Amino acid sequence: MKFGWRRESSRAACISATVTRSILKSIDVEVALELSLPMYALNPESISKIEHKRLVRESHKELLKVKERAVRAVPAANGG
Repeated sequence: MKFGWRRESSRAACISATVTRSILKSIDVEVALELSLPMYALNPESISKIEHKRLVRESHKELLKVKERAVRAVPAANGG
């Protein structure tokens, strides 16, 4: 069977879910992706290596953005 996304927004949702799982459960992005992918994809076991690599890369980028925002938000929260 062929790999595919359930909806147009599933790819972005999968990346967001991966980042969220990685932060909340303190697990690696690749493990979080493996847990998130079945909810958003049809036949997730058929994903190409290239697409998997792209998802991991984009998830890492989003994770870094979230961590940067959290670091910048802490001084403002303390009145600094």
